[in-house]
Amino acid sequence: MQVVPVSASGPEQGDRKHDGSGPPRWFREGVVYSIQTLGFCGCEGPPGQFSEGTRLLKLINEGWVEHFARLGCTVLYLGPLMRASHDLGHGYDTADYFQLDPRLGTVETLRTVVDACHGLGIRVIVDGVFNHTGRDHFAAQDVVRNGRQSQYWDWYRGARDLPGGGGEIPGWEGHAGLPQLNHQNPDVRAHIMDCGRFWMSPEGANIDGWRLDVAHEVAPDFWREFNQACRGAKPDCALLGELMHGDYNTHVGPGLLDSGTNYQLSKALWSSLNDHNYWELAHSYGRDKDMYGNLTMLNFLGNHDQMRIHSRLNDPNAHYPLAVASMILGRGVPCLYYGDELGEQGKPGGPEGDLAMRREIDLRAALSDQSAKNFAKITADLVALRRSHEALRDADADQVPLAHTNETMSFARVAHSGAAAVVAFNNSDQSQRMTLPVGEKIGAHDGVEFEEPLADGQRLHVSGGQLHVELPPNGLRVFLRA
Repeated sequence: MQVVPVSASGPEQGDRKHDGSGPPRWFREGVVYSIQTLGFCGCEGPPGQFSEGTRLLKLINEGWVEHFARLGCTVLYLGPLMRASHDLGHGYDTADYFQLDPRLGTVETLRTVVDACHGLGIRVIVDGVFNHTGRDHFAAQDVVRNGRQSQYWDWYRGARDLPGGGGEIPGWEGHAGLPQLNHQNPDVRAHIMDCGRFWMSPEGANIDGWRLDVAHEVAPDFWREFNQACRGAKPDCALLGELMHGDYNTHVGPGLLDSGTNYQLSKALWSSLNDHNYWELAHSYGRDKDMYGNLTMLNFLGNHDQMRIHSRLNDPNAHYPLAVASMILGRGVPCLYYGDELGEQGKPGGPEGDLAMRREIDLRAALSDQSAKNFAKITADLVALRRSHEALRDADADQVPLAHTNETMSFARVAHSGAAAVVAFNNSDQSQRMTLPVGEKIGAHDGVEFEEPLADGQRLHVSGGQLHVELPPNGLRVFLRA
């Protein structure tokens, strides 16, 4: 793929939909690489346990930027990296919205990483934790010291006076270290709007957008104002919300957030393989289309809160290629979680707790393992395929179900121009045959020729309105309308 460096300011509104809604083209046609920053840099936990430094530069110095560029990823998503509070230090406990955490470096350190990514045509979005702060945030500290006399008393929900003086702020979902902001307070709103603009500015780090933590907890009218502030600063920015439950249409739409994390689809991408039940995945794809067909959602196999995909799957050697292909080649924007392409494992419940899903990885050592190389090549080949064809590249291109059984499934992707791709999967240990009604479903009638890019471009013709496909054990085939 040709590398086109990211300019300091992108095109007006970023080639969004005609009504200005949805993400810019660079996100809609992108492939995201997600990193949980503090764990990745080996410094998650109470900050006092770690020295200050410029650990974020390992992205450059240890070859990670080149690595995910070789995978074909075009967007880097960095987990929380603003200055954290002293007691937790996991990054979701922000102490200062305008400083990088000293364990990672300074504002200039992040700007150096963003510049390196931009030079390779890679956009950068970072985690904005705006539902709550940490206890070391100046406003929270003032409330704790001064109680109701604090000028910041109304910055938080549920603050109460203590009998001996001072105040107490209950934490979000019972987490004492995460006092929840009152987003109806205009000073709170202004504080967060300033943060949103700052990090996207040249004086900040020139990032390209935000991933917004627990966005479903914050009223849509706040995100409407945040959208206006961010687009005012950088018209082609992207706003991605973490949406763990509820109706995604509440928070994603014209004037609101551009995209959201597609939790309702995520489980089926792997459990349909463990259970040999493609009916589940077909149903989830259908539900996604029926409820959110007007949205551009972010699809993922795992993240910092989820068991890693190679630990999820009963047979990762056989089924990782199928799982990652269903995410990369399906409708929506695919998001790879760092290390999954290397076969990294991790699940909660052990002595490391959730840190098992966000360990530091020695990239050079990982790539010395042949199985890791194989997983990385599979991933890179699928990303290259997605990016090479219009029907696969555009996250909004239609996804049309063709056929499915417990062990086989096929869908077509159809672009607005009529370009089409057909994808077929087999999750069993036996060869399978599928008959795909492409004439009826996507108008590919007798004599239409499909090319198979993963098989040296061999060709298959439609006969009787159908494609007759032989699938290898635990395999997939992809056909592009020539």
